[in-house]
Amino acid sequence: MSKDLVPQAYELAFRLHSCSFRKGTNIPYIVHPMDVASNLMKSEASDELIIAGLLHDVVEDEDYSLDDIEKQFGPEVRRLVDGASEPDEMRKIYNKKGSWKQRKSHTVERIRDADRDLKLLSCCDKLSNIRDIIRDFRREGETFWGRFNASKEDQKWYYTSMLESFASGDGIEDTIAYLEFSWAVKELFG
Repeated sequence: MSKDLVPQAYELAFRLHSCSFRKGTNIPYIVHPMDVASNLMKSEASDELIIAGLLHDVVEDEDYSLDDIEKQFGPEVRRLVDGASEPDEMRKIYNKKGSWKQRKSHTVERIRDADRDLKLLSCCDKLSNIRDIIRDFRREGETFWGRFNASKEDQKWYYTSMLESFASGDGIEDTIAYLEFSWAVKELFG
């Protein structure tokens, strides 16, 4: 894979996410995929994984398909982005009341059975998310939890379940991303 594809993926992610902001903030959304890619680079991930980190939310959040990803970045990047995305059937029930736990349970199970690359991609994504949660929680206190579709206890269940999934099977406990995620989960939820 050409090293030129990583900057191309960044430019694409920047363009596609240019009008989006992190939930409940004025922070441009692109900081999240950049953080995921940075976490992957620090974990010495392959270019395919770094590209998937930059693009992991474009299928769910923007007008871009898995076929588009494969055409530009190849089948492995497509596989990784697909594995990191909620399946169409889960996205279709997104707005239904009570669907949060069902969707997150599906993610926990999917990652439990995933290969190391997909676990690392997902872990770097969740690491970015939980660091942002910790930062905002420190600033806003307990009222911060009202921003989400799930309670603090449900969030705790999800993040601790993901930690277990990352360690299952061909786990990634030996990676810096896993260790940092584990520390962050303990810091936020005790």
